[in-house]
Amino acid sequence: MKRLYLLISIICLTGSYCLARQPDSVAFSVSKVLGDNMVVQRDKPFTVWGQAPTGHKIEVTVSWSRKSFAATSNSQGVWEVKIPAASANTKAQIIVVKDIVNTAVIRLNNILIGDVWICSGQSNMEMPIDSISPFPGFPGVTDYKAEIAAANYPALRLFKIPYGRSDAPEDNLKHNALWNKCTPDNAGKFSALAYFFARKVHIEINVPIGLVVSALGATSGEEWTARKVIDSDDALKSFYKHDKVSKLYNGMIYPLKKLAVKGFLWDQGEGNRNDPPGMYTRLNSAMIKDWRAIFNQGQLPFYFVQMTPYAAKFFFTNPWGDDPKASDYARFREDQMLVRTHTPNTGMAVNMDIDEIVHIHWQNKKPTGERLALLALNQTYGHKNIQAVGPQYAGHKVNGDKVIIEYVAGTSNGLNAGGKPLAQHFYVAGADSVFRQAAATIRDNIVELAIPEGTPMPVLAVRYAFTNFPVTNLQNSAGLPAEPFRTDKWISN
Repeated sequence: MKRLYLLISIICLTGSYCLARQPDSVAFSVSKVLGDNMVVQRDKPFTVWGQAPTGHKIEVTVSWSRKSFAATSNSQGVWEVKIPAASANTKAQIIVVKDIVNTAVIRLNNILIGDVWICSGQSNMEMPIDSISPFPGFPGVTDYKAEIAAANYPALRLFKIPYGRSDAPEDNLKHNALWNKCTPDNAGKFSALAYFFARKVHIEINVPIGLVVSALGATSGEEWTARKVIDSDDALKSFYKHDKVSKLYNGMIYPLKKLAVKGFLWDQGEGNRNDPPGMYTRLNSAMIKDWRAIFNQGQLPFYFVQMTPYAAKFFFTNPWGDDPKASDYARFREDQMLVRTHTPNTGMAVNMDIDEIVHIHWQNKKPTGERLALLALNQTYGHKNIQAVGPQYAGHKVNGDKVIIEYVAGTSNGLNAGGKPLAQHFYVAGADSVFRQAAATIRDNIVELAIPEGTPMPVLAVRYAFTNFPVTNLQNSAGLPAEPFRTDKWISN
């Protein structure tokens, strides 16, 4: 018995020693997020971080500063160094990281200083420019060959986060990846939405743009949201119970938290379109708040894509039949819009004019990416002369047999239908609460509706494009589509 006790004691002591000594066996490294060709966020302190055996002194030098910066790896083998903020720079820079104890050196070459945007969501954010992708049958974006041939923008850099779910928040990525320059040789693999966004911003402000794409198809918003956020809200906790909750956040967002960034882009929603009314607004708003908290860089801008018109009958089954007034998707778009209302420093790119209702993965990504860029240019970069949103409903009034639709000042200048007959997507409900299609006519910067024959007065509600797949053409002079709206809160209609 004494021998057995002694053996167990030795094993326990050895195990404790190994656990205590574990950080000493950690190899000297920098975070997998950092690498050659990356973009360092301008005008903010920049963190260089990684691992090394406990107690090792780490020295970091950067080519844009005469100073050196040092840190010592902690008991967990983690070190980090803060580099003071620097201005944008298109000249290639170098970061040198040294482990003073074992004289190991890591060099990061061809670094640019500019703006870094994290681009996340599901398949429509992930989808590349070319036709060779993980999405069977996707033919590439519109005119993809010409787009790739012209994609010579070496100041644009892309870093695609490798797929990685995790049960707990990770401090580092599970797999290695590379930062890539945007050239015709590799642009085809860039996220199309992120590329079109970055290209427009770069051309406008002439600053390097880094794109960190952390996206995965067929995923839902709760997978990108921290478990603590879900658990702290009774409504979210009771609804989102499946075993994938938070795992993408843990493996593909949390490891980025030390990275200085300009903001976030988000295209996700298909995975949550059957959530109860209001649930997605609650979830996405909470997710945004938490992302901002872990990055600890203030109210970082968050720009997202509203779902395009989509007829589900062409993809699997059509649960709505052929009713042109069915509004399941419209209600989800409304929940997306309400994220903007409830959460400061956000913006929504509207895509109701994308005429690809049979494609949940629509090809014409260029307008969407550029609309995200317009939001950033106007709201984040301060280019207030750039129109960033389409006509937004402000109110309506009844004038005899007409309903006059008014828009938020400045959003409906040059109201037009793109040189075509105005697509008729306005509906009016009278005292019987039945919606009837109303003939619409553009009058300067307002829309005039003829109250449909047989509508019992008074007019109780008006809707615009509040159906599943209306392809619209009502737009302002900047070509930005009018936002869908409804004035009622009825559940059954």
